[in-house]
Amino acid sequence: MLVANKISRTLEGPYRFMGLAFIIIAAMSLYEQAWIVFGTNVILAWFLLGSYSGVEIDSEKQQFRSYNMWFGLIKTGKWKPVNKYIGLTLVSMNKVFSVNSQSNRSTSSRKKEFRVYFVNHKKRPAIAVKKCKTHDEAQKCMDELAIWLHLPVFSTKHSLHAAKPFL
Repeated sequence: MLVANKISRTLEGPYRFMGLAFIIIAAMSLYEQAWIVFGTNVILAWFLLGSYSGVEIDSEKQQFRSYNMWFGLIKTGKWKPVNKYIGLTLVSMNKVFSVNSQSNRSTSSRKKEFRVYFVNHKKRPAIAVKKCKTHDEAQKCMDELAIWLHLPVFSTKHSLHAAKPFL
């Protein structure tokens, strides 16, 4: 069975806003019949809003690949054997997005997510294979992957904090 899991957008945060701005500029240039400006803005918006990364797992061949999907069409990445890793683990992750104003006030938003990782030979999380919103959903997905891929489940105390400044 082939399973594809979208992990994250290639360009997040302000780049998504820029993609929306390019769409608005493209709409205005279409109205003005400025075809070169329209085409350029559509391509830039398509790249910014359509590119993402993920993991594809083939349970029958016991292979996986981390890929980048460019423009939402072109998938790049190499297939690797699953037996390169010794198991699976569940890691909770706190994402913090911060905005700093000109008056030195900081506004932050926090989001907790759970990711299932392959565990390398040093017993560390190596490659994210699934992203979930709740702990129960992530636990269920990890158990299914462990059965399909015949891998043990490791318990870790890792908690990754990803801080992304938003300027």
